[in-house]
Amino acid sequence: MEVATSEELEAADCPIKEQDNSAPTQKYSDGGYGWVVLASCFITTGLTSSFVRSFGIFFLDIQKYFETLAFKVSWINAITVAVFHLSSLLASALHLKLSHRVIAMIGGILSMLGLLLGSFAFSLNWMYFTTGFLLGLGNGFAWISSVSLINQYFTDRRPLANALSSAGECVFLFILTPFHQWLIDSMSWQQALMIISGIHLNICVCGALMRPYHLQKKCQNSASSFAATFRKDSCCKSLEHEKISASFIDLTLLKQPKFICMIFFGVFSVLGLFIPLIYLVPHAQDIGIEDLKAALLMSCWSVADLIGRLGCGWFANLRLLKSIRLAVIMTTALSVILLLFPLAKNYTSLVIFSCVCGFFVGTTMALLVTLITDVLGANKLSSALGLIMFFRTIGCLIGPPLAGLLVDWTGVYSTTFFLAGGGMLIASCFLIPIDYYLTCGQNSIQDTGREMETFISQGQSQEEAEKEKLGSDRTEDSASELTNAVSE
Repeated sequence: MEVATSEELEAADCPIKEQDNSAPTQKYSDGGYGWVVLASCFITTGLTSSFVRSFGIFFLDIQKYFETLAFKVSWINAITVAVFHLSSLLASALHLKLSHRVIAMIGGILSMLGLLLGSFAFSLNWMYFTTGFLLGLGNGFAWISSVSLINQYFTDRRPLANALSSAGECVFLFILTPFHQWLIDSMSWQQALMIISGIHLNICVCGALMRPYHLQKKCQNSASSFAATFRKDSCCKSLEHEKISASFIDLTLLKQPKFICMIFFGVFSVLGLFIPLIYLVPHAQDIGIEDLKAALLMSCWSVADLIGRLGCGWFANLRLLKSIRLAVIMTTALSVILLLFPLAKNYTSLVIFSCVCGFFVGTTMALLVTLITDVLGANKLSSALGLIMFFRTIGCLIGPPLAGLLVDWTGVYSTTFFLAGGGMLIASCFLIPIDYYLTCGQNSIQDTGREMETFISQGQSQEEAEKEKLGSDRTEDSASELTNAVSE
């Protein structure tokens, strides 16, 4: 029976185990079980966004059922998206306490209940609470848990992993939009909601597969036992500090100008990312397009969205251009296309504009998480994402109802695209100061590095000069001693 040594007992008190250099270490980064988590995140993002992004299919049916204005119906989706963003802040603060797995499974149950209870359609206020509040809360819990876990499992391939996981929105939107329209045509929109609620239970299955990521750090063995113990204690304290700080929202981010710009970008970008998805199908139906063909526009949008996400994720992974500058280009292009969208008056032009808009929306969505990570760092991603999602609630609550008011005032749905394009154009303007802050910070770091190199080189040159002087003095002393010896 082996007796544990004192060093082994000390190692047991610390969560970090000392290992020899030859001992194998478990590595999750950019592979392994991370691909399973990526697949789960792919399905989760697809299910949480499929109904919200295809809500336009239900829009006119709900409006006719309750015989009300578009402004009041638009509040259903506005509340869903707003609570989705708002709940992300709560999930960011709780995901370490309850784990990503538990939060995601709770989100799946809430999403199912929101759709199931909303199918009874007692009143608009009932729809606001069920299909609005409960669905948004469940979607936010499931989405933030899966996205945060993806960025822990992937490091080098993080841009590509984020693009692949977010591509679930496009794939599920392409498949489920015609399916949702078929359900409405075959039965009623209330019965369709019941079936969709059962599909959303698969979020719980995906959440069960989200195994927590345990970061392993090593403290190198040292010849001195005192040095080894000191390093071991330092690692334990640093991990404990990281765990405590990660369990709460980091409000110090609000003191950074670049993060304030990210908040304004998030608030205004909501207008360009969600309003077209809500009013695209009603706009097509309003100008005389058949219901099924109008629903297929969302499928065309989703295919182009998928191409944009994967293509932009692959290009961003090459690091040929800064993610912040790539985001400026894509958001500006999207704003121009949205402002020109009302020019589409027939089905062919609607398909073309839908594909182009879908492509640029995909590039923007693919860059979102990578952009936050590059600007603020991976260690602050959870807090930064939660705070940004919290402030985006403002745009979610204002955007769709304001677009509904424009529809009620003008009588046409095309005016909503002007609001979406203008909001996205304003959002792109807030990315330019972020690029300025990052460039200045990088230049200051480079200048500091040059100063350090200059200081070190000067110190080395002075040291060499002193050595040469000392050597010459010793040579002169030896020569004088030799001369004295010869003379004697």
